Amino acid sequence: MTLADKLLTDYVNWYKKEAKFKDLSQNVIRIEVPFLDSFSDEIVMYAIKNKNNSITLTDDGWTLDNLKSNGVTISRSKNRKRIFTNRLNAFGITEKDGELTTTVEYKYFPTAKNRLLQAILAVNDMFMLSKNTTKSLFFEDVGSFLEENHIRATEDISIPGTSGITFNFDYLISGYKDIPTRFIKTLSNPNNSLFAKAALTDILQTREIRENSTFYVFLNDISSNDKEVQIKPEIEELFSEKDIKSVPFTKRDSVVKELIA
Repeated sequence: MTLADKLLTDYVNWYKKEAKFKDLSQNVIRIEVPFLDSFSDEIVMYAIKNKNNSITLTDDGWTLDNLKSNGVTISRSKNRKRIFTNRLNAFGITEKDGELTTTVEYKYFPTAKNRLLQAILAVNDMFMLSKNTTKSLFFEDVGSFLEENHIRATEDISIPGTSGITFNFDYLISGYKDIPTRFIKTLSNPNNSLFAKAALTDILQTREIRENSTFYVFLNDISSNDKEVQIKPEIEELFSEKDIKSVPFTKRDSVVKELIA
């Protein structure tokens, strides 16, 4: 036996030992595979035998539920949804009612199972490893809101101050004549007073050199399970006292007209 043959045999034996197939009913099988997701949980999928002798494989909604519980909601961003769909298409997997799934002829079960596993791992990696901060996700949500309302904004703007310090803003909407330039900052953790004061400092310093400007701070008041978060009054007062408009994300539509102008 060559080394390659031995390694293959050892791997197959290990997989047979670690993978678990369990009959839940006459036509439904629970499959536990020895691979971990981004949360160090073993991946589980289900195989359902159909009347026409085809097999439906599904994650039973497990992948998207896990992402949502960790603050990643695919549907909150058109761009995120597009990336998600493209990634599934690459593996021949579809999303239906929150489940990652595919239906194939019985003889194609092994390759279909492997495709579903790859899709689950890819989606986890894409949204939890490369985008593992709530900040980047909320920044994207605000960007999608601007795009959906045809508001032309420039991302990630740096404004040099008179002291040589650079102040960063997430979005800038250009002004024209009597229409002021609008600067936008985003706070993914809106009740963190330290972050709020840091944003306030940047705005006040920038206002000194960009007088004909209006400043907005978008506050993420939606939790990971899509429930509204109460913003502390002192946070909103911190901005309103300095004539800075704080915008809870649930009330974002209230500023559309002034941002479009």
